[in-house]
Amino acid sequence: MKNNFLSKVGWTFGLIVLFLIGFFIARNSSNEQKTFKRTQILLGTIVEIQVSDEDEQKAEDVISHAFAEVKRIDDLFTTYNQESPVWKINNNSDTLIKVDNEIYNLLVLCDSVTRLSEGCFDVSLDNLTKAWGFYTDNPHLPTKAAIDSALNSSGWKNIQLKENQTIIRRKNVGLNFGAIAKGYAVDKAIDVLKKSGIKKALVNAGGEIKVIGSDWKVGIQHPRDERGIVAVIKLNDMTVATSGDYEQYFEQNGIRYHHIIDPKTGYPARGLQSVTVINESNSFADALATAVFVLGTEKGMKLIENLNNTEAMIIDEEGKIFYSSGFEKFLVN
Repeated sequence: MKNNFLSKVGWTFGLIVLFLIGFFIARNSSNEQKTFKRTQILLGTIVEIQVSDEDEQKAEDVISHAFAEVKRIDDLFTTYNQESPVWKINNNSDTLIKVDNEIYNLLVLCDSVTRLSEGCFDVSLDNLTKAWGFYTDNPHLPTKAAIDSALNSSGWKNIQLKENQTIIRRKNVGLNFGAIAKGYAVDKAIDVLKKSGIKKALVNAGGEIKVIGSDWKVGIQHPRDERGIVAVIKLNDMTVATSGDYEQYFEQNGIRYHHIIDPKTGYPARGLQSVTVINESNSFADALATAVFVLGTEKGMKLIENLNNTEAMIIDEEGKIFYSSGFEKFLVN
């Protein structure tokens, strides 16, 4: 297993490289307005916001408001803060639970993606995430008994959405929105910018990106070269999200164990290195990228082709690249 210190350094370095790639590539080609940029560490990653406007004070103010919105989403969905509504749900002894309206609405979207992907997207795997130690400084290979126990207290079949913002939660299943929260935060930050009248902007939360305006060029990180990019795409009022086995992982006996868990097995999904999804909604794209990663190339691409206004690029475990039928129109040569 990797030394903890090296793992932490590698994770931090990866974030820095991702930020530098975004800073250099994810920019608008227009020089008519000045671009203002700021970054903060939120949602467990580096969040970057760029705004192009003639009024510097307006730009700085709306960037602050957008960051405040991302911070609000971070506080709402975290599983670590005892003041968080999600923490309170996970630690509630009741089976029937009244939940926050915003959380309930996101659960409805999660339910849709879960059904679309035959259960390959699942936000009820917090107990499995804890068993593997992901999102901590000490990820590790659990015993089979620990995985079986976590599987028994995980799974969307144990969550039922009822009327009046109420859910039924069985077997102490823990919710974890890590596979969709960044995308949702990006959507909400963009909403803040749009309501302020901003016409050109970009929000990047660890590779989940949404833009206002046209001709934004965005680099997609190479899954095996943290300094490199595998492709550049052009976005016009669209979003892109990527899930990969390089984001959070450790290695043991030459095997890479990453944070994208297959809900059926309790182990990291196998067969792919990364999945990139383009869609109008970053929340949907973020969730769908995880679902496709678990589904694999054949089933994942079939799902993408059946969805409107949705494209994907899949890189399999051997580094081979697969494009959906309309993805190449976004590529920059």
